Amino acid sequence: MSDNKTLLSQGEIDALVAFLTNSEAAPIGTVLDQSSIDKLIELVKYNNKHGLFIGEGQQTGAYSDAVVLEKGLDLEEQKQDYEIICRKDARDYVEILCVSKTGGKTYKLTPSCLLQNKRVENDKAEWGHAISPLHFNNLALLFGIKYSSETFRFVCTNFAKVMYGYEDADISSLYYPPEDDLEI
Repeated sequence: MSDNKTLLSQGEIDALVAFLTNSEAAPIGTVLDQSSIDKLIELVKYNNKHGLFIGEGQQTGAYSDAVVLEKGLDLEEQKQDYEIICRKDARDYVEILCVSKTGGKTYKLTPSCLLQNKRVENDKAEWGHAISPLHFNNLALLFGIKYSSETFRFVCTNFAKVMYGYEDADISSLYYPPEDDLEI
């Protein structure tokens, strides 16, 4: 951020102040160095750009209405018949699939889905070795489709293992959706 002289919007400033006020890692009265401030600004900007918010009183997901997986598919049928699962492929990469419980039809969900707020066909984007519980839940919110508690547990333990080195690591709440947003 050394060359970037962009000013923050009022919403970004409010979110940054709320984050600093409520964070145990940076209590008020602590002086932050410029690199820490730059990281916080980037965090706020990145999150707002992608529909995730840190600010107090704001929802975690920016998806108010679910979108359909495929044209001609009824949204209510989609919500009832489909389930989101998470698994590892042969390369140990995360795959997120939306699977029909009755018809066996499967749709692959990629990071582009969250960026474009729709299912992206024939997309080559990949999640890599892990997906955060927050992003996984946001996929479910985007399509209005539930997932099992076992699937969510797999997402959490895999994320902990990849990010922290072991499955039982304590994951920061920053990576979790609020409990009332869970699509279990």
